[in-house]
Amino acid sequence: MEKKDFEYIIIGAGPAGCQMAYCMEKAKKDYIVLERNDTVGSFYQAYPRHRTLISINKKHNYFPEKEYNLRHDWNSLLSDDDELLFTKYTDDLFPDAGLLVKYMQDYAKKFNLKVRLNTNIVNVHREPLLGEKRSKFTVTAGDGTKFTCNVLIVGTGPVVPNVPDIEGVEHVDDYQRHSLDLKEYENKKVLILGGGNSAFETADHLAGSAALIHMCTRTPVKMAWDTHFVGNLRAVNNNILDMYHLKSLHALRQCDTKKFTKEANGKISQTFEMELPHWDPPGTATFKSTGYDKVILATGWKFINIDMFDDTCKPETHTEGKYLVLDEHWETTVPDMYIIGTAMQSRDRRAASGFIHGFRYNVRTLFHMLDLRYDNGELRKTVFPKIDADEIANFMVRHVSVSSALYQLGQGFLCDVLVLKPQEKPKGDGSETVMGVAEYYYELPQAWVLKNDYFMKQEHMIIVTIEDSHHKFPTISATEFFKPGDMNPRNCKCTAFPQGVFYAYKNGKLQEDLHIGGSLVVRADKKIFEGDNNPNRFSNKVKNLLFRQVGIGRGDHFERLFPQEEWEKVYRPWTQEEIDMKRKQELAAKTVKFECKLGIME
Repeated sequence: MEKKDFEYIIIGAGPAGCQMAYCMEKAKKDYIVLERNDTVGSFYQAYPRHRTLISINKKHNYFPEKEYNLRHDWNSLLSDDDELLFTKYTDDLFPDAGLLVKYMQDYAKKFNLKVRLNTNIVNVHREPLLGEKRSKFTVTAGDGTKFTCNVLIVGTGPVVPNVPDIEGVEHVDDYQRHSLDLKEYENKKVLILGGGNSAFETADHLAGSAALIHMCTRTPVKMAWDTHFVGNLRAVNNNILDMYHLKSLHALRQCDTKKFTKEANGKISQTFEMELPHWDPPGTATFKSTGYDKVILATGWKFINIDMFDDTCKPETHTEGKYLVLDEHWETTVPDMYIIGTAMQSRDRRAASGFIHGFRYNVRTLFHMLDLRYDNGELRKTVFPKIDADEIANFMVRHVSVSSALYQLGQGFLCDVLVLKPQEKPKGDGSETVMGVAEYYYELPQAWVLKNDYFMKQEHMIIVTIEDSHHKFPTISATEFFKPGDMNPRNCKCTAFPQGVFYAYKNGKLQEDLHIGGSLVVRADKKIFEGDNNPNRFSNKVKNLLFRQVGIGRGDHFERLFPQEEWEKVYRPWTQEEIDMKRKQELAAKTVKFECKLGIME
C-alpha cells in the first residue's frame, strides 16, 4: 500500500525541490516530492521560450577549488559528488535549457530522490491548530489522492502568468503561448509589453523579422550591470536597446497602458498614458498608437498559485499577488509552510535568490533550520577548541576567498557568524591565544541572525559577509567602473569589487564594521600585484579587529597594500598642480549646462 503520510511534503520537483530532496534524502528524513508533470525540471522543457538560459556556465576559472568554481557555475545543484556538475554537460556559456532537464533527471536518479510524478496538487487544506501542537496539512491531487504532512514546503516556481489589469487584454497574445515562427512576424508591426528579460528575449528573437518593434514598460529598464541584480535586464538579451540607440527602427517607451482595442481591420491599437515632466507645462498625455499586427504580453510571472490553498491555510501575498509574504527563514504567514526556489526572491531583490546559483544555498540553509526546529538538529558550524587569533583570522580569510554561498547571496543576505567565548581574560602580553571556544556558523540569513536571541546575547559575535559598495558611489555608467577603490585604508568601504565584510557585535549592538578590501578575482588569500602584502594584510586586518573587540593578540599588524620600500617604487603621488588640474576637470564636468532635459529639474 502506498505511503501517504509524511513529516515533510515538497510540492514541485524543480531545482529547488530536488535540492531540498537531496538534503532530506541524505539525512534520511521522512519526505516526498509531488510533481505535477512527468519529469523533474519540467519548467525548462518549455521555458525560456527561446531555449537559451541566461544563467552562466563558466567552466574555466583559473583556481582549482570546487567551492570557488561554483561561483561561476550557475546551474549545478549542491551534492557531495564532484562529477555531477552541470559544467560537465556542455561548454556553452549560455546553455540550451533542455540540458538542464537532462541534468536534473540524472541528479534525481543518482541520489534516489523520492519524487512522485504526474501528481498535480489542486487543494491544500489544514486542520485547525490545537494550541502549540502542529496540525496536519492535507494535500489533494487532481485524481483525488490525498497526502498528509506536518511541514509543507512549496517549490512550484513561476507558476501563473502575471497578467496586468488592462481593458481589452483578451485581444493580445502572451509570452507563454505566442508563436515562435518568424515567418508570422515578417514586416509586421509588433508591440511587446514588459521590461524584463522575458520581454527583451522575445524582442531579440523577432528583431530580424519584424519591421517595427515597440517595447512598453511602466518603469525604467534596469540593467543588471548597473544594479548588480541578476534578475534585471542582462546584456545577452539587450540587442533591442542597441538597435534603438543606433536608430534601427525598433524602439522603447516608458508608459502606462490603459486599453487595447481590436480594430475592424483586425489590427490592435494601444491607448496609453505617459508622464511628461519636461514638457511645458509638465503633464500627463494620453496617446493612442495604432496598427499593431501582434501584441505580446511579457509581464512576468506570479510565483504562487494562491487558488491552490483553501481558506484554512491561504498565505498572504504582496506585489499584487506575485510573491508570498515570508519571514526571515522563508516561512509563510501560515505556520509550518515554507517557500523554496525562485520565489525566495520575495525577500531578496539585491542578491541571487531568484536563480539556481542563489537559491540552492537558501534551500540548504532552510533544510538545516528545519532540522534545528523540528528534529533537534544543529546548524552547520566549525568549532575551534581554543581561541587562536592567528588561526581564526586565517581561516576566515581563506573561507571568504572561496565561499560561493556568501559570494552569490552577498550584500548581507546570507552571512557566516563567528561567536567567541573566552574563558579567561586576555593576558595583555600580545599572546594570540586564550582559553575558550570559537564557533563558526555557516550561511545563515542575516535578518534571522539579528533577531535570534542566542546570537544577539553573545558578548563577542562577528557577522561575516561578502559585499560590494557600488551603491555608495554617485550614479555613473557601468563602463566607468574600471578602477579599484583605495586599497590602503583600514576600512575599504569604497570599492566596486566584492570583498569580505566583518560586523562586530557586543550584546546585540554593532561596535564596528570592517571592509577588508576587494580584488578582481574576489579572493583575499592571493597576491594582487607583484610585491604587495597580500594575503597577510587581509589576515592582519582581521587580527587587528579581534584585538580591538576582544583584546586578543596585538593591534598593530601591518595593513597597507605595500611595504614602504615597495610603495615608493610603484606609486607616485601627484603634485599639487596635478591635483588642481584634475579637480578643475571634474568641476567643469559637473557644471556643464545642457539645453534639453527629461525632468522638471535642470
